[in-house]
Amino acid sequence: MTVLIVDDQPDVVHAEKQGVDWGKIGVETILTAYSVPDAEKLLLERKVDVLLCDIEMPPRNGLELLNLIREKKMETRCIFLSAHAEFIYAQEAIRLGGFDYILQPAPYSEIENAISRAMQDIREKEPEVQKKKINESMDGDTYTGSSSPVASAIDYIRRNLDRDISRCEIAEAIFLNPEYLSRLFKKETGVALNEFIVREKIEQAKSMLKGTGIPVSLIALKMGYTNFSYFSQVFKRHTGLSPLEYRQQNQE
Repeated sequence: MTVLIVDDQPDVVHAEKQGVDWGKIGVETILTAYSVPDAEKLLLERKVDVLLCDIEMPPRNGLELLNLIREKKMETRCIFLSAHAEFIYAQEAIRLGGFDYILQPAPYSEIENAISRAMQDIREKEPEVQKKKINESMDGDTYTGSSSPVASAIDYIRRNLDRDISRCEIAEAIFLNPEYLSRLFKKETGVALNEFIVREKIEQAKSMLKGTGIPVSLIALKMGYTNFSYFSQVFKRHTGLSPLEYRQQNQE
């Protein structure tokens, strides 16, 4: 795995390069850049798995690198490290598909955890060829492949928890009729499809509340909830606690 560290302050880059236990989390190559243009050049020339990036790098902005990653359809996961707590930065980072947003100063263990999760996400999404074969074996609302369509639906849901995904979107992704998928899902799992999506989002949110210092408002965004109040209501309905209460009782 290759990580690119980008910050316009060389001492920050040096500290991150020395402070993170790269070997422990399986990073083999560490690249560095001190400006957006230098980082753009490296992203276009090298395969970068994880981008560890500051946001404010005058006269440019780290969010531009995330835009480049999206435009070029790169598989790079972007983790922002910033001393800026302004919600607008975080909201834009999440909207563009940023993997994580860590407020500085943060312990190196938190950075290591974020990189590890990004690398795991990459590994989980690598077998696209196998997924394509499964999809090709599906025909309308019938299924003839060797893997369960419900398992494929669950896989799709877990890979897209950061968005507001619908039954129709999931059905289209695995080439099934939406009504048929709903019936099959409820029959095999005992849980309605929409309820399963919510439960998965809440479980992921609980994990982030326990294991990270990410602000609750950002966790809501990461779970596809643009309305923070609604997210809090849903979370409390499933856990009996507000997100803040849950974090206070379960801090690791």
